Amino acid sequence: MWLTSFWGFDPGDWGCIGFADESRRSRYLRLSRPGTLVAIYVTKGRGPEEMRGKVVGVLEVSHQAGHAREFISGDRWAEKESDPEYRGKWLFAVRATRAWRIIPEDWKPVEELFPTTYRDSNPEFIGSYGVKVLDAEAQSLFRLQVYETPVYGQTGQIDGTLRQLATALSPSRAVPPATGPYWVGETDGPKHLYILELKGDTAAYLGRPADQVEGLTIIKVGFSRSPLSRRDQIQSAYPLGQFEWAVRYPESIVGPPPYPNARVAIAGEDAMKKRLVEEGAEVLGGEFFLADDGLVIRTWYAGKFAADSANAAAGST
Repeated sequence: MWLTSFWGFDPGDWGCIGFADESRRSRYLRLSRPGTLVAIYVTKGRGPEEMRGKVVGVLEVSHQAGHAREFISGDRWAEKESDPEYRGKWLFAVRATRAWRIIPEDWKPVEELFPTTYRDSNPEFIGSYGVKVLDAEAQSLFRLQVYETPVYGQTGQIDGTLRQLATALSPSRAVPPATGPYWVGETDGPKHLYILELKGDTAAYLGRPADQVEGLTIIKVGFSRSPLSRRDQIQSAYPLGQFEWAVRYPESIVGPPPYPNARVAIAGEDAMKKRLVEEGAEVLGGEFFLADDGLVIRTWYAGKFAADSANAAAGST
């Protein structure tokens, strides 16, 4: 495993690692093997504020060398080259073949996840050349929860299951992907309940008069190891615009998930759906509903009560 730094992490548009010159790229190719995993942390001085200094993703990198524009989407390339700060940088590239995002709840400072590797190398050297991660420290990364995400230029099946990186790298898939246009899953283990809320003009989204949806909001209920990652996975199916999914509940995601497994969390999810239907929320399909704010609040507490009760019952048996 190797470590390098980016100014962000968006493999769907940026499907490579890049170097400033041929000698730096040649060094990487000489010291690595095709299929090497490269951990990505976001530089401490640039990039999204919440990501800075943290390890946020992993790339599987081939030995296919080329010009960076071959491995970057056209719009992203044009954006890069139009910015004087980015123009002409990182042109000596190596193609990435797969990518995984680390769930935000598991983002860790690079010096905490790879203390010796990071301490023994200058950050500028890590970003310019890349460095090998000590085997003992790499094990910490394999235990983090991730989900696979598309890589620009790759057309293989993407499995969005949330699971540990070590499991994601296994040849066997824990949960087979569905044939439909949208599917995500995750392996069993600790869970949060969640309610996501669609921010934006509800009337415009549903194609209805404003007075028919006044005071109503579109929500999705469910459970997950990572509500933030579930939000991001759903949002990735939407084009950029005014509509954005946000985590309404839980209001704060601190510490480990409160429920030990899916069996307990399902009790909470079922209770939320039951409350929504019984109190007249409009079912928009699957786990999506149109409801007023008061009902959303009552739904959350109904789900928490049911899951807490199921958890207590499981602990007493």
